[in-house]
Amino acid sequence: MSPLASEAAAEEVKKGSEDYLKLALAQQAVMDRVLAEMVLASHPEKSWDDILPELKSLNLTPASLDEIAAHIKSPQPLQALLGQLNSDFARPLLVQCYRIALSDGVIAPAEQRVIEAIANKFRIPVGPVEEAVKSEMRSR
Repeated sequence: MSPLASEAAAEEVKKGSEDYLKLALAQQAVMDRVLAEMVLASHPEKSWDDILPELKSLNLTPASLDEIAAHIKSPQPLQALLGQLNSDFARPLLVQCYRIALSDGVIAPAEQRVIEAIANKFRIPVGPVEEAVKSEMRSR
């Protein structure tokens, strides 16, 4: 391969990586907004200060926590958010929603609605996801 072809190939890989990183960051922001909806469903009566320690225990990044905090104050319609979500990011989002829902041991009807909206939109069977999260939580 000529040096020029190698350089072009390397540049193409670099651009592809940069494009994917931009997509992933944008998708993380959408996921965080959906998680804000889940937090509202899980804790409609709690203040952010009461919710924050629980969310920190789920190992969310500081950037995600900031995004969730901002969107709790001005939530967006769940269906609109799900319309912005790439299917590759739906399963990890569903896992995080289950972690939030199961953190108190009970899935409330409002939490179930968020979970079902994600699962139905992206045709994800919820049983295996719920069992995986429950197993993970038991092993902690």
